[in-house]
Formats: sequence, structure tokens, C-alpha cells
Amino acid sequence: MRRFTHLVIAAAALCGVPVCAEEGVLRYVQAHGNGSSTIMVEVSRSADGMKVKSEAAGRTEESLWVPGKGIVSWRLTDPAAASDLRAERTRDRIRITGTLKGREVTRELRVDAAPWYQIFGPGIADLLSPESGRMEFWVVNPDDLATHKMLARQAGAERREIAGVQVDTFKIHFSPAGALAPFWGADFWYRPSDSAWLFSRLPENGGLTTTTIIW
Repeated sequence: MRRFTHLVIAAAALCGVPVCAEEGVLRYVQAHGNGSSTIMVEVSRSADGMKVKSEAAGRTEESLWVPGKGIVSWRLTDPAAASDLRAERTRDRIRITGTLKGREVTRELRVDAAPWYQIFGPGIADLLSPESGRMEFWVVNPDDLATHKMLARQAGAERREIAGVQVDTFKIHFSPAGALAPFWGADFWYRPSDSAWLFSRLPENGGLTTTTIIW
């Protein structure tokens, strides 16, 4: 389950009022042990949906989220891994083409009606509304293009320190759906006023990786 970390590095951008909380460009810092890296995230909304672009260590990931449907298109560019992938969803199929670790690939992935939620940070209010306590969704592992059924569930409200500031948050717990749920889980904290992602914590390579906004 350690590879799920690659699916959760992007984040929603913040600004002064709730209407534009998920629009703009922002930096996050991701720390694991003594190492850290910076993630640049750009989020924009239009009539087509919500576009998210994240860049970290030369790796770029882009997706288009349509409210009520989930992700309909996704692209990953990772020169270090010799990967350049494009994907589109049509009903119960996700079609992926491009290069994976230097090899040309074409894949047709079968899914059910659950939404595709490739980047965990932004769009949580669209995926998991305040009225619902849990939601199942699909995710594609970019390392091997395997699909996984995941579960997001509300895990209560907390007041915690984010980048040196005490803030009210609500917590979402992500885990595999079904029998694998006890073996891997990631926690994300969001701002109640606008559902902006503030902080996350997840297991990776025998330790914890945390990602937080740089104010």
C-alpha cells in the first residue's frame, strides 16, 4: 500500500474567501523522516469542472474533476521514471495510453459506477458531501496502472495547529474498501468554512509522511 502516497501529493489552493479557496497557486511541503520536498499546486474552476495541476521533483500530474461525476481525464509526466501517461474515463472504462517506465502501453481498465478520485486533496466536498458519512471511489496506481477501490469516511472535527496557527478542522480517513481497510490508511484535515485541504498524514516506507501548507 505504500504506493498510494503518489496519489495524494496534490492539494487544494487557498485564498482569502471561501468562493475561491480552491483556485490559485500554492506551495505545500511534504516531509518524510529527515527529508522534505516542495509541491507546487495550481487549481482552477471553469464550466468544464475543476482542473488540478501539481508539480514536485520534476513530476507533473494534471486532472479534470467534474462535480457529480469525478475525474474524467488525467495526465502524468514523470521524466525520472520515463513515464508519460494520459487517461480518460467513459462510463465504466478508464482508457490509458502513453509510456510507463519506458514502455509503450494501452490499457482498458474496468470500473463500476463509483467516481474516480485520483488526487486526494482538492474536491473533497464534491466527493464526500456533508450529508454523507462515507463514499467509495476508484484510484489508479501510476506505478503499475492497477485499479483499487478506496473508501473515504468522515472521522470527526478537531482543533489543531497547522503551520503554527490553531485552526478548526474536520478529518477524513482514506483506506482501501473492504477487507484491506485495517492494513493501510491516510488521514487528511480540511477547513470547515470552504473544505480546503490543510494537512495530511500517511504511512510510507515504514514511517509517516506529512504534507502541510506553507503559509
